[in-house]
Amino acid sequence: MTTLRSIFLFNVLFFVGLPPCAAATPDTHIYVIVSLVDNASQGIVPVPEKIGNGDDPRSNLYWGALYGVKTFLSRTDGWRKLGCENNISDTILERCEFVWKDKLTVTADAYRGSRIDQAMLDFMQQAATPPGAEKREMVVFIGHDGLMDEQNLSIIKRFPKHVRHDKQAVVLACMSDEFFAGHLLAAGSIPVVTTYSFMAPEAYVLEAIARGFANGASEAELRSSAGAAYAKYQRIPAKAGKSVFGANSQNKPVRLSLR
Repeated sequence: MTTLRSIFLFNVLFFVGLPPCAAATPDTHIYVIVSLVDNASQGIVPVPEKIGNGDDPRSNLYWGALYGVKTFLSRTDGWRKLGCENNISDTILERCEFVWKDKLTVTADAYRGSRIDQAMLDFMQQAATPPGAEKREMVVFIGHDGLMDEQNLSIIKRFPKHVRHDKQAVVLACMSDEFFAGHLLAAGSIPVVTTYSFMAPEAYVLEAIARGFANGASEAELRSSAGAAYAKYQRIPAKAGKSVFGANSQNKPVRLSLR
């Protein structure tokens, strides 16, 4: 005979038997494509050799350096690194998984610097892919704005088109609103954070945006949070930091500061 006591005991045993992570699996995910900075192949002002080798993610400015994605998220309060895998392919040199307060998961891929064309194409393909029915998804590109370099312009004809959907897109690269926003709209995604000046696409901006996304922030709030984080770490006025991301009406370039 089924009794209230037996139902209660079954429920207790069922929930105790679940793996610890099962009840806390987030339904909010961000996929981050990091194009490693590369002095040899990208049209950039060269950075110090140690952090400018696009074949070595370990010390790369955008990955393994102090404010690189892997290092910064691994050390920031509230974040936990689930694990990393090396040599996913000849193009993706490392993949890391992170979780923030059991509310958000982040998958970050470090792309070989000389393959920035593939990084941009993969980013656009992700942006054009509608999110899952019960998931909130965002895709982020971090790195040099490769569309500024003539040798990469042929990739544009391969950018996908799609009807409007709800996936949010972020481009942390110099002048990305001018170079990426139109393509993202054509891909059906929502370009919630783009830039209006030269900038250093370091991971504290990603971290601020990710927290906002997990908490359901609006586009205006995401841009404001990005600007506040940028101002804090770049040691510039708050208004100047927010202008980088179009969070106020004075979109004036600020001096690039690289570490």
